[in-house]
Amino acid sequence: MKLLEGRTIPEVWLKAASYVNDCHRHEDLNVFLHVREPTVLEVADRDVWLAMDQFFSDHGAYSIHTVAETIFPLDCYEKGGAAGVYEDYPRRIKEIHAARTDRGWGTYAHRLVRQKDRDGTLYNPLSDLVAKMKNYSKYVASFELGVGPAIEEEICIYDGAIDRRPHYGGPCLSHLSFKSHKGAVHLNATYRSHYYIRRLFGNMVGLGRLLYFISVETGLAIGSLTINSTYAKADSGNGGQCGGRWTQKDLDRLLADCSKIYSDAQEREEMMT
Repeated sequence: MKLLEGRTIPEVWLKAASYVNDCHRHEDLNVFLHVREPTVLEVADRDVWLAMDQFFSDHGAYSIHTVAETIFPLDCYEKGGAAGVYEDYPRRIKEIHAARTDRGWGTYAHRLVRQKDRDGTLYNPLSDLVAKMKNYSKYVASFELGVGPAIEEEICIYDGAIDRRPHYGGPCLSHLSFKSHKGAVHLNATYRSHYYIRRLFGNMVGLGRLLYFISVETGLAIGSLTINSTYAKADSGNGGQCGGRWTQKDLDRLLADCSKIYSDAQEREEMMT
């Protein structure tokens, strides 16, 4: 078990990826990540983001934005507001799935806005959560998006009808817990399994965007993002449907290059003071 924390998403991602990469077999259990300001980017953070996207492009992997969109559809939000998320996105993802063989791709965001109630009727869990937080924000711990059957305060991410049969795969994101505290909304996310190179950076960005959406729609300030990776892996090799192919040496070089971006930025800052 390890706790890694910092101010921004790129900073915490690098700490986390470097830590897990140095672990035996490049893996660990229960790695906790805490980002104090998940929607803030400094100059060095931007440079690490660009370096990561270049690495993904060079090695045939999905971009950070593409992975982030599977968590929260920012493109739809920017174009159509909340209605773009609630109505336009489900139609858009249906069209995407019609053209793909892996139709489970990108379903996290869809599961947040489309679930079936006990009687089979469709409802929008994210919309219900926003309404609850707007009306009852004085309550700290009543806002969950989780696993299990659809009940009052939970949203199913794991769907037993679909996900229980495969021995491998299925949703890696298990539970989302929102807290309204001192005028800000905080998010805690639990992952059953987490690729720290192909997925973590984009996952964190997507969760930060989801936090931003909740903040705007409820009028609460943006709080912190905390992630529990119950299994964490610094992944290399062939990603298959997850995308990308790189060696351990490629990964070591990437982490060294990103670390140098921060050390150079700190050096420049010290020279100016």
